[in-house]
Amino acid sequence: VRDMLHIPGPIAGVSGIRFTAKRIRHWRDKLGPQKAGSYLAQLVRMQEEIGTGGGGFRFIYGAFLQEAYAYHPLQELIDISSRFTRSGDIWRSAAVQAAGIYKGRIGSQADFNVMSDYLYAAADIEKQAFQALSKIKWPA
Repeated sequence: VRDMLHIPGPIAGVSGIRFTAKRIRHWRDKLGPQKAGSYLAQLVRMQEEIGTGGGGFRFIYGAFLQEAYAYHPLQELIDISSRFTRSGDIWRSAAVQAAGIYKGRIGSQADFNVMSDYLYAAADIEKQAFQALSKIKWPA
């Protein structure tokens, strides 16, 4: 929780998601459609295969919180679980959007804006989820 919300610097955690979202909006004009598409493809590769697991990890973490509810029946766990599931859906949609840009099926500035919007939405949901998780009063 701490690392997603309070890590120093703008390139990790929720701040890092927003940092990347902001830059994606400028990639098409700054880098050109082909290179920007390659950047997005690399982002998806790093996210899904090497990094946090992207949408898949969010689904697993949401399921973990549902399982934790069996041991600590706190309604907050179910609510937070659904937030992570929503975030996973957004990350998956972002990966599909990035693949479309990389493969040249889409590629207008509006498509890059949609990609950026997906990341901003995921960051907002995850920030709320991690804040709620940090406020849970665990039984002693």
